[in-house]
Amino acid sequence: MRHYIAKSLFALCSLSIAFVFTACSEDFPLDLAGMFSPQGETIDTRFAQSMSYNDSVGEIHLNMQQDNYTIYLCSDSHITRTRHALLSYFIQQYEAAASPKLAIHLGDLIDAQKNYACADSILNLGGRSINDTLFITPGNHDIYYWQWPLYRELFGTSVYWFDTNNGTQKLDLFICLDSAEGELGQQQMTWLRNLLEAKAKEYRHVIVFSHTHMWKLDASQETTSNMALEATYEFTSMLAKYGVDYYWSGHQHARQNVLYKGVRYIVLDATKDTERHPSYAIAHMSDHVDIEFVPYPEQ
Repeated sequence: MRHYIAKSLFALCSLSIAFVFTACSEDFPLDLAGMFSPQGETIDTRFAQSMSYNDSVGEIHLNMQQDNYTIYLCSDSHITRTRHALLSYFIQQYEAAASPKLAIHLGDLIDAQKNYACADSILNLGGRSINDTLFITPGNHDIYYWQWPLYRELFGTSVYWFDTNNGTQKLDLFICLDSAEGELGQQQMTWLRNLLEAKAKEYRHVIVFSHTHMWKLDASQETTSNMALEATYEFTSMLAKYGVDYYWSGHQHARQNVLYKGVRYIVLDATKDTERHPSYAIAHMSDHVDIEFVPYPEQ
């Protein structure tokens, strides 16, 4: 027993030392106090502020001019002040692609504090808005350590919806959820239920996207979190009830493709420079949704 306690204390000390060195790194300036205390506004606060922003800018309707278009998808770029080659490559590929198109980043844009400036230089965030064709959902790294005010300043909202049309008819509905803490909260769930009840039947495809994945199928990410069992049951039952086609997410850094109750749950690989098998995806939107996974070139 004493041997076990000694090993546990050694592991704890080693972990503490690792945190100290990590915190002193230029690329990973972590807020150690934030690891042991609340790290910012709650999901209900973020939801309320997002709804206020949405009301101020109005609804988002993208005219794609035709029925078919592409969506460039990436997740978990975890950029730092020196590591962002893959995200830069993704943006280059997206901007060079033929229109009509849009792009979605599925969260963990940055890795730690003080890296939003670097993200701004890559994405030109100051010149974009939520009404543009580059959309994002917050990951845990994006809002931890009291970073929600910065995220809100750059993107305005973490919960919203937009749709596409061909100029005369509605095409597809996209719903962005805030799952950055591994939970959705009842206010957001009620909003989602009401939105699906009112609009889901009007569209060719309904796609929900967020950061946190639903299914932990292996131990590739060790203790990475997903939602509680009861919340997962309620959420997946709701998506199935209203005929949602896809749930797109990241967080796990390992690709998944799971069909559950008629809903296809897709988890993307990471777009992180140090990842072993990074890739992004291209969703070809038509009467069917075909998803192509594209490996990044070796750095």
